[in-house]
Amino acid sequence: MTGVIAVFKVVFGFLFICFLGGIFFYTIFDLKPWRRDSQLWNAQTEVGSVFHRSKNFAQQKFFTRTTWNHIKQYYMYYGLALILLALVAGI
Repeated sequence: MTGVIAVFKVVFGFLFICFLGGIFFYTIFDLKPWRRDSQLWNAQTEVGSVFHRSKNFAQQKFFTRTTWNHIKQYYMYYGLALILLALVAGI
């Protein structure tokens, strides 16, 4: 039973790390908080419009043919990443 819990920890830990990385890169590359003309500094496009834009992005169709081809082509690397994360979490 502990093996099943470890698998869930690895899978959800990996997804959490990917989620945090996505938030970090979205903030750095899209919002650009250090620039004065950033979306965060403009009073007309404050957090509300950024939220609606990200909501529209989240509702886009994700699993297209190119995404599926990418997954089929690189599945072994994702598996290797999960194995390495399991090893690190187990140490």
